Amino acid sequence: MIQKLLRNEIKNHKLLSFTTVVFMAVSSLFIALSVSMAASLVGSVNGLMEYALTPDYLQMHAGEMDEKRIEIFAEEQSAIEDWQVSRFLNLDNSGIYLGDGSLVDNSQDNGLTVQPERFDYLLGMDNDKPDVEQGEVYVPACYRSMYDLQVGDEMRIGGESLVIAGFIRDSQMNSMMASSKRFLVSSEDYARLKRVGTEEYLIEFLLADGADASELDAAYKEAGLYTNGPTITKPLIRMMNALSDGIMIAVILLVGIAVLLISLLCISFITALGVERDRREAGMLKALGIGRKQIRSLYFAKYLLFAAVGSVIGILSAFSLKGTLSAKLNELYGTSDSGFISVVAALLACVLVQALILLFVRRIIKRDEKLSVTEALFSVGRDNSKSDRKQYIIIGLVMTFCMMLTLIPQNLYTSMSSPDFVTYMGIGDAELRIDIRQSDDIEAISDKLEADLAEDSAVDKYTVLQTVSCPAISAEGEQINMLVETGDHNVYPVSYLNGRAPAGAGQIALSSLLADDLGLGVGESLDLMGE
Repeated sequence: MIQKLLRNEIKNHKLLSFTTVVFMAVSSLFIALSVSMAASLVGSVNGLMEYALTPDYLQMHAGEMDEKRIEIFAEEQSAIEDWQVSRFLNLDNSGIYLGDGSLVDNSQDNGLTVQPERFDYLLGMDNDKPDVEQGEVYVPACYRSMYDLQVGDEMRIGGESLVIAGFIRDSQMNSMMASSKRFLVSSEDYARLKRVGTEEYLIEFLLADGADASELDAAYKEAGLYTNGPTITKPLIRMMNALSDGIMIAVILLVGIAVLLISLLCISFITALGVERDRREAGMLKALGIGRKQIRSLYFAKYLLFAAVGSVIGILSAFSLKGTLSAKLNELYGTSDSGFISVVAALLACVLVQALILLFVRRIIKRDEKLSVTEALFSVGRDNSKSDRKQYIIIGLVMTFCMMLTLIPQNLYTSMSSPDFVTYMGIGDAELRIDIRQSDDIEAISDKLEADLAEDSAVDKYTVLQTVSCPAISAEGEQINMLVETGDHNVYPVSYLNGRAPAGAGQIALSSLLADDLGLGVGESLDLMGE
């Protein structure tokens, strides 16, 4: 009987049935797609970091360094399982060419390195460790599509050239959110090209199970070791890797939520229309002695069928789109080993979406169960005002969410494209910023650059700022490393959330995040332990 009623219902109301299935399928599609891609992204990132043996603690340093001091420190720390110092030959982007493309406009710090000895490996596209021959170079995977590169193309560094032998995944610097990119060369080529770049160091540590990286950081700073560069921990590396493609997944999820809300609204109208249309038939069934649950099951069976069909269509569509959308993810991080988990996650997400829709439908169907036979047959004594108010509230919520989904990206674009945006990031609104790398004669280089700027007629105004490292004590009593920028900040002023620019000796302005870490406000004192 139920099968016959379903066939007649679908046959007599083809458009409404088709529309309901479409809404259910599209809702499942976006939610299942975002959940599946998120599971694959997490699995790929974790897999790459596991194969590469990503360090738990990394300190970058530019300048002179004595590895013996690092060795002594590592031997004294029971939390350190292994350590190494990797060299990074920082190059001038204006002298680098990949194929026919120049890196002059590339914002990354690009440099050469050799394969690390014990961990932090640079992996090939099959997660193997490439055997680099002399005259060859392995290029970061993210540059392959960016510069349309193929194996056999040429990389030029000044007057030197290397043949691109393949592409590598770097668990540390794979993401475009990382500020540096490593090119893998042989030890012979590294020594030969050392004259064209500036050597920096990556001081890396693997920690024992259960060891706390923050405690190691405090011990490292207390030992007065090399800190002329940023400090990075494994959770931060994982976050940067996940955020690169996670933003796209978050957008798909937001769209999916918006589509789900719209689907709930439209399906509620379709269901209410069907219930209103079939009210007299339901009244006749009640008059014949058929119970409420039996009548409800007759209506609900139709939506169960629609949910099953919509789920299948949504899941199949999600997996067909996933291959295209995950192409970049797979290139950067490799194919995830958690394929089964991503499939299960997508199926569970789909079931959750359909369960939410069916629960919504069930509430609408149950609204008419309390009507008596007379009310159902003659449509008397019915007050729709409360139901109408709820529908208007739902419409308002859906419209608000859709407006937010449209306006937030536009507002972000407007904010970030504004010339004043950088002033809220602690950087003055100058047209050109020149950073001088650490070297033995940095003061002489700075003085010469300042003299050249003063004599250049094309330069309207300029200022020279110096960044120094100063330890300070956080609100939790931990020692943290502060980078303090000194100089004339009135030439290119920045914007302040509270307070004003330092006006004299003994004054300092802090970033909002740093002020929170130190537990300080405007007018309070800060003790720096610098020279």
